[in-house]
Amino acid sequence: MNRSKCILFVVLGAAFWYQAALIIRYFGASVFSENNPKLILFYFLAIPITLLSMYITSLISKLQLSELLKPVVVMILTATFLDALALTWFRELYSPSFEVAMHGAAWILWGVGLSLLFSFYFDQKAIS
Repeated sequence: MNRSKCILFVVLGAAFWYQAALIIRYFGASVFSENNPKLILFYFLAIPITLLSMYITSLISKLQLSELLKPVVVMILTATFLDALALTWFRELYSPSFEVAMHGAAWILWGVGLSLLFSFYFDQKAIS
């Protein structure tokens, strides 16, 4: 992966993380709180959101979905790093509420895991 592509994937990882942070900030306790039935809905909604993010990445980078495993790893490194920074030192970015921030950060990690799962699936599907 050349330098400009690597920078592109770092920027996309940051942009997708920021979009998720804004969702957490906007919905706050109305979704990201203990025993909230809407929270499970957001976990399910993360599936199409993640697939859409991968499709957007594919369009912008001009790569096939089956070629996104390494780029997704770069994006995941970026998003996870930003999530950890935000949670540790800038929690108010997510919410003034510790509970909302924790549930929101977990939701981001769920999306990160989904993107790795999907990119691995597309990679393996292309091999077989």
